[in-house]
Amino acid sequence: MSERALIRQVGPDDWADWRTMRQRSLSEDPQAFSSSTAMWSGDNDTEDRWRTRLADGACFVAYDGEQPVGMVAGRVIDDRTELISMWVAPEARRRRIGRELIQTVIAWADDRPLRLRVVDGNAAATKAYEQHGFVMQDGCDDEGCRLMWLNSAPTNDLREEQT
Repeated sequence: MSERALIRQVGPDDWADWRTMRQRSLSEDPQAFSSSTAMWSGDNDTEDRWRTRLADGACFVAYDGEQPVGMVAGRVIDDRTELISMWVAPEARRRRIGRELIQTVIAWADDRPLRLRVVDGNAAATKAYEQHGFVMQDGCDDEGCRLMWLNSAPTNDLREEQT
């Protein structure tokens, strides 16, 4: 395994790599996501659905050689951007891949307000985001997630901010 990973933006034709990463993330670290494997398996596990997902926003995969080892996405909602689906495979952790994925979405967002949701109690993710300048908003939403903001003053109403 090489020390540096290649991060590249992926599109609908890369659906199989995104699917591999998303399904691994939800099965190996379910506590880190408000989504579940049930939402992306069975009848929901179709090539068309994966292709549609990759056509929405900007999706990035980290590769170690040909092997996908991490993922993150950014999407535009009204006048702000959101970082979503962040995950690094256990075998690739502690190699700065997570840091590079976060920086990739920050660069993609440009100077637009950028937010993310992190499951309350996910200390490792919270620390990683704080190291990039994200600030935690008080309170949790209905799914047990907290909002973090970069380049924007957060609002005080989590219900208003949910998408």
